Amino acid sequence: MWQGIHTLADPVTRVVDSLPAGKCVHTLTMTGELADCFPARRDGVITLVDYLSSRLGPENPVYVYAGNKGLLTPDQVHADHAEIASANWHATAGYAAQCLGSGVLIDLGTTTTDIIPFHEHRVCNRGYTDQGRLRTGELVYTGITRTPVMAVVDRLRYKNVWQSIAAEYFAGMADIYRITGDLDERFDLMPAADGGAKTRYHSIKRLARMLGAEYDHGDDEAPWLEVARHVAEKQFERIDQAFNRVTDALEVTVQSNIVAAGAGRFVIEKLARKNDCEVTDFEDLVPIPDRKLRAANNCSTAVAVAALARQYVNASD
Repeated sequence: MWQGIHTLADPVTRVVDSLPAGKCVHTLTMTGELADCFPARRDGVITLVDYLSSRLGPENPVYVYAGNKGLLTPDQVHADHAEIASANWHATAGYAAQCLGSGVLIDLGTTTTDIIPFHEHRVCNRGYTDQGRLRTGELVYTGITRTPVMAVVDRLRYKNVWQSIAAEYFAGMADIYRITGDLDERFDLMPAADGGAKTRYHSIKRLARMLGAEYDHGDDEAPWLEVARHVAEKQFERIDQAFNRVTDALEVTVQSNIVAAGAGRFVIEKLARKNDCEVTDFEDLVPIPDRKLRAANNCSTAVAVAALARQYVNASD
């Protein structure tokens, strides 16, 4: 999206073409207002809502998710843009709170990790904006594919010697988890750092560049598997520290139940084991019988706003 609003044309067209015939209700939530093409968050919110509502309406109702203010119509956006900006996490946590009452939502995606407690069917966030949530630990800017390795570690041990690494985007976490065997390739949607192939071999080559080294066919993989596991562990430690920071700051006692969402489910399961928590998969909260449709748990925010919109429309009727 940093290249401009026009980049939405093709994906929005594909979405519209895939819809069933007849009237649809559309609900919007976003993070895209942070894209470089917008001079400020307010401009991003308004531009995105105007663009999408014009493409999805006017024959179809369009609502915009605004956190605690609920669903707004597009003409209400100007006054409440701050509630709408990057409110996607609140929708997922709010839906989980409705369903379970008490626990902690962890949505570990390709780029970021949300850690949001809820109690008595209410979201217990301390921060709301990205800045506030980064300050409280409720938003951790690390994910399982798009995060550069240099954002996770600055030193690595290779062949029993610790060394500095290149401050260069030579490899990302998708490479790390491809090497460890944990990556579900469905979630690696962005090009590799070098635009090259997404294979274990090429991921090791990219990781080797981080250490100023080279890897070629026939070389021993074992040292690079050890390096990759170390990077993965350091990312896990960062998420674990944030989880404990968020839960330690709570003024209420939430249930030791983690609602797991996002592409990094395998990391969340490890976190739950370490902290003696039960795990509830987000998709188990969604009343959709078709297992293929339930795979949408990895788009949990979209599923959540759809469910909230259905409740709103039914209540209005």
